[in-house]
Amino acid sequence: MGVDVSICIATWRRPEGLARLLASLERMKSPADLALEIVVVDNDPDADSTRTSRALVADCSLPAHWIHEPRRNIAHARNAGVEAARGRWIAFVDDDEVVREDWLEACWSAVQRFQCDGCFGPVIPRAVASGPAWIDVETFYARPRFPTGTRLERSGTRTSNAFLRRGTIGALRFDPALGRSGGSDVELFGRLLERGADLRWCDEAIVEELVPLERQCLAWLMQRAFRGGCVAAHLEMGDAKGAGRSWRVARALLGLAGYGALALAALTRGRRAAVQPLRRACVQAGRLYFYGGGWYEEYKDR
Repeated sequence: MGVDVSICIATWRRPEGLARLLASLERMKSPADLALEIVVVDNDPDADSTRTSRALVADCSLPAHWIHEPRRNIAHARNAGVEAARGRWIAFVDDDEVVREDWLEACWSAVQRFQCDGCFGPVIPRAVASGPAWIDVETFYARPRFPTGTRLERSGTRTSNAFLRRGTIGALRFDPALGRSGGSDVELFGRLLERGADLRWCDEAIVEELVPLERQCLAWLMQRAFRGGCVAAHLEMGDAKGAGRSWRVARALLGLAGYGALALAALTRGRRAAVQPLRRACVQAGRLYFYGGGWYEEYKDR
């Protein structure tokens, strides 16, 4: 009997998160005629540190496979999952998330209804523990949502909640050059769109992202915004239809100045009011950093 859906998970030193995610996958409802498998790729170079994830996969009640990808790079981990997946459809979720019980049913219903090549759904932030009073988790960590059936552009895609036809991915893979900075998922899905893939939004296919206390701080938010700006500039400059560097630099400078001024003005109403314009200013700063020849790399926090 063949596999219909392979659910791919890249993990790195997050055993509690992986355990929560696997438990949520065990609880989820699934169309009766779908054959499922879970593929967990541990991206920890230290083989001794992978024992916990291997044990969690072994204890899973669903058909599950464990893979070790020692090259510390999330693109390599995602590619290892794709290579191992046997399903006609491949889903991606992250090890700091849990899926709602009807997540898979909603994904399957959407691709059947729209006869599309894949769908993406909401990632709802939820605090694991209460942080500073001025931190608004639901707002500061939220991602854009769209009406169900919306045809997506590159910016609306991500592996944190994705469901794609295996044949659409084909031989394409995530780019390791973006595996330590972020953006390898958006870049790959952008290539699929350029090749004519029909990717839709399914607002009913919900996963929840668990935001730990250590992320509930201004430094983490600004770092992530800066990195996002750097990666966005890299992807935009790779677009042959995009405008030239000089125009983009000027736009980023104006954005940095404008959002910086808005952030200063908002401080009179408190830190919470200043966060959003400050984040947008950091995005523009990241763009300028890239345009100036810089590149922001980090071990991507998964």
